[in-house]
Amino acid sequence: VAPTGSGTELLVRHRCTACHELDKPLIGPPVRAIAARYQTDVDSMTEVLARKIVLGGGGNWGVVPMVPNEHVSESDARSLASWILSQKP
Repeated sequence: VAPTGSGTELLVRHRCTACHELDKPLIGPPVRAIAARYQTDVDSMTEVLARKIVLGGGGNWGVVPMVPNEHVSESDARSLASWILSQKP
C-alpha cells in the first residue's frame, strides 16, 4: 500500500500531534529533536522509527513510552519516519 499524503498530513491523520509538536515537547519529544538525534544514520533510523511508530517503544526519551499505532500502515510509517528525519533541527 502506497503512503497517502505529505508528512504533515500523515502526522495529523494518524494523530501523532496528540503527543508530538514540531518544535516543542508535548507528551513526546518534538519532531525536530527526533530528527536532530538521529541525523547521523538516516537510512537505518528510518526503519527503526517506522517500527516504533507501529509497534511503540520506550526508554529513548524518558519514562513515557511511545504507544503502538497499529492503525498506521508500514508504508505510512516509513513515510512519516522519513519526513521526521528530513526536518532541520
